[in-house]
Amino acid sequence: MEDKRRKELLSRPTSYLLFGTAGFLFLFFCLTGRELAERGNILWTGSYLFRTLGLSLVLGGALGGGICYLFRRAAARTGIEAVRAGEEGGKGRAPGGKFRACAAWLWAPSPGTGAGRIFLVSLCLTFLAWLPGFLAYYPAICAYDMPVQLGQIRGNAYFDHHPIAHTLLLKWALELGEKLAGGIGAANAGIAGYALFQMLLLASAFAFGIALLWRRRIRRIGLLALQVFCMAYPFHWYMSISVTKDTVFSAFFVVLILALREILEEGGKIRFWVFYFLATVGMILFRNNGKYAVVVLLLVLVPVLFFGKGGRAFWGKLLLLSLGAFLAGNVLLSVIYHGTNAEQGDRREMLSTPIQQLARTMVYHGGIGMLPEDDNTMKEEDKALINDFILDEAYRKYRPDFADPVKSHTNTYVARYRMGDFIRTYVHLLVQYPGDFVNAVLAVDAGYLYPNDISHARVNAQEGQAAGGGYVQTRWDGEIGQAGIFKDSKWPGLHESMEKWANDNGYLKLPGLKYLFVPGSWVWLYLLLAGWWLLRRRFRKCVCLLPVLGYYLTLLLGPTVQLRYIYPIMIVFPFLLSGGTMVPVRYAVGKEEKQEK
Repeated sequence: MEDKRRKELLSRPTSYLLFGTAGFLFLFFCLTGRELAERGNILWTGSYLFRTLGLSLVLGGALGGGICYLFRRAAARTGIEAVRAGEEGGKGRAPGGKFRACAAWLWAPSPGTGAGRIFLVSLCLTFLAWLPGFLAYYPAICAYDMPVQLGQIRGNAYFDHHPIAHTLLLKWALELGEKLAGGIGAANAGIAGYALFQMLLLASAFAFGIALLWRRRIRRIGLLALQVFCMAYPFHWYMSISVTKDTVFSAFFVVLILALREILEEGGKIRFWVFYFLATVGMILFRNNGKYAVVVLLLVLVPVLFFGKGGRAFWGKLLLLSLGAFLAGNVLLSVIYHGTNAEQGDRREMLSTPIQQLARTMVYHGGIGMLPEDDNTMKEEDKALINDFILDEAYRKYRPDFADPVKSHTNTYVARYRMGDFIRTYVHLLVQYPGDFVNAVLAVDAGYLYPNDISHARVNAQEGQAAGGGYVQTRWDGEIGQAGIFKDSKWPGLHESMEKWANDNGYLKLPGLKYLFVPGSWVWLYLLLAGWWLLRRRFRKCVCLLPVLGYYLTLLLGPTVQLRYIYPIMIVFPFLLSGGTMVPVRYAVGKEEKQEK
């Protein structure tokens, strides 16, 4: 039986190669991330390259191989136990067979209680758990892009740098507050109403996942652990009440991924196709880079449809639905854009990586005298184009972990209308200074790739500004008060505690547990999950990770590492990890066993 199960796994050489490659990448990014954190720069000499690649290959390969060995044994063992459970008619005992009634109830998979009831229970529990945070920060946490969006609302002049759908949502909330409350406090009432709506939306997405797992007969102890995660994971308390597009996007992201998983594993139930379609449209509306998560899925579905060995009707249906949702989201986006007479926002956000690379190269080779390492070897024509592109010598504000200080002073006209000159200069500098270009990317993305990176925790902290600029941004901009919105905490003591934890980045002081909070852990956790599924030949399951990959790639091209950017990826992972099974296997001991008999 064991030999049969092992044959159902991915071949040994292929599996060890996959895990070894992942281990190599993990160690490579750890070594380079530590080097940049300690020295600020990497000199890519032959000896350094040989040493880094050698250590990554040997130690990383050994790490990946060791994990692969453990995964293969676990996969084989899991298969054997599943076969034995099936041979025994779906009845068995919880491990050890000595649990009391309470322990048995926790272990046993779910009985036939309706998923709708579970959804409502989970929704209420999660919403109530977040209420203290709402009261502490009443009417909400008004940080991030909210001041800019309020300016658009007050001036009735919109541009699409921030999703217009979210800006309109804020406008309607403020108008509703004015109608219901009126006078002083009306704006606060509107923003509080928006925060409650946002909490309800995110809690509903979590409850959707809980209900699906209940339906999949996941063991109650796992379901309870996931419910506790939804209620008590600290960042939920902050993000659920932060007035930002990212929270709304995250809710749609969770529903999309989970609905896609149900489609891939069951196929036929129409409600999951509807959820998937609506979530895709919502995701496109509430983040400008949301569409790219779908693009990666489409790029994979096309060859699967035409070159796959089977299931073409299913893959064709999924491709058409995904394409239809993609087009519907973009058409609706266009309708909103024209309906509000919006202007096109500056596309400099898409140039974050080239901006960092050119600024870093200028600092190290442009002869501007900022660093002793500046060798002034850059050609004058290259300097001239950079000075046309980066105005007022803003490259002097270069921060390795944050593109905005330089990006806000760029002249995108150069990249758009002098594209030939821009590309020639970019390619020439890339060939001449490849190490600086690589360092610029590694430095700005360190938080996503290196688990011990802490630059992400201080990216919002700026000199001369008030507290609230930690990994969780809670600092209000003064312009918000001009719209009649003011802090009115209903629980000052809790507000003080939460503010301290957020501003001091308290999660970094939790040994071991901090890796459940830092952004640099999540790509490796997803690779482990994908490796486990591939090892067991669950190729269909891996398809639901494609939107995660698409969205993650946009983060690597973004301006910095922030909680609100990585948050969607963080919150959907536990639901994917708890896959459950569609087979209603029941475990019972004691009284429950007698009742079944």
